[in-house]
Amino acid sequence: MASSTRREFIAGFGVAAAASAIVPSGAFAARPLRQPPGLQLWTVKEELARDFDGTLRALGRMGYRRVEAAGWHGRSEKDFRAALRAAGLDCVSAHHGLSDLIKDTEARLAFARDVGVKYLIASSPAPSRPLAQGKDWSHALAEAMTLEDWRANAEAMDRIGRRARAMGMRFGYHNHSAEFLNYSGRLPMDEIVRLTDPANVVIELDIGWTAAAGYDPVEVIGRFAPRIHLLHVKDIATKERTPGRIPADLRTVPIGQGTVNWGAVFAAAQRAPIHSWFVEQEAPFARPPLEGLQQSLAYLRRLSIQ
Repeated sequence: MASSTRREFIAGFGVAAAASAIVPSGAFAARPLRQPPGLQLWTVKEELARDFDGTLRALGRMGYRRVEAAGWHGRSEKDFRAALRAAGLDCVSAHHGLSDLIKDTEARLAFARDVGVKYLIASSPAPSRPLAQGKDWSHALAEAMTLEDWRANAEAMDRIGRRARAMGMRFGYHNHSAEFLNYSGRLPMDEIVRLTDPANVVIELDIGWTAAAGYDPVEVIGRFAPRIHLLHVKDIATKERTPGRIPADLRTVPIGQGTVNWGAVFAAAQRAPIHSWFVEQEAPFARPPLEGLQQSLAYLRRLSIQ
C-alpha cells in the first residue's frame, strides 16, 4: 500500500481508536447489540444440500434465530420462508453476487422481497475480466479488479439500491479483503462510500476479511460506522496483519479460536446502526461446520454478547 494512502486511512481512524480504548471491560454485560444470534447459511451449504429441513432445525435448536441466505436451494419463496419458520428461524438478509444482480435485478430483488428479507446484499464485486486460474479466489479477485471496476461497481450498487428501497428493502455491500487494498492510490471501500448514497447502499462489514487485509476492525468500524448495518462475525487463524496485503493463510475458525479481538469489535459496533450480525465460517473446516457454529455461539454467550 502506498504510504500516503495508508497515512490518510489511519489518520481517519484516530478519534475512533481513542474512543474504543476507554470502553470498560464490563461494557458487554448489557448485550450491546441487542439482536438475536444470526448465521450466514453459506457455512452449512453442504449440509443444507443433504438435509435442508433437518439442518435448519439443528440450527434453531442451537439457539440461532436469524439467518442470511446464500442461495435458495431450489425452493420457492413460499417454501423457503415456511421451512425457516418451522425451524424457528427468520431470514432477514440474503446474498447475491453483484454480477448476478446487475444482470437480473428485478427478479432477484422480487424473490428476496417475497421471502421477507429486509436486506439484499451484494456478496462480491463484478470484475470486468475473468479471474486467473490456479489461484485462490480472494487473491484472484483482487488482481482482476481495477479502480475503474470498483467505481463502476459503486455506480451499479447505487442503482440497485435505489430500486431495492423502492421495493421496501435495504441494499448493501459485503466486503472481502480486496476492498482494503491500494488501487492507484485509492481504497475501494472509500470509493464505494464516496460514490453511493447512504440511503441506497449500506455496508455489511466482514470482520475476518477486514482483519486479513491488515486493518484493525475496531478502527474500520469507527471510520464507517454510520454506513454499517450488518456484520459478518468471522474469525481468522492468521496473526499476520500487513495493511494492504492479503495473507496466504485465509483459514477461518470458530469464533473465539482465532486472532480477532471480539470484545473490542462488539464494543465498537455499538456506535453503528447494527440491524443484524451473522456468524460465518468457510471451508476448509477443521471440524464439522455445525460443531463450529455451536462452539461459536457458546463463545459469544461467555463473552456476554448473547
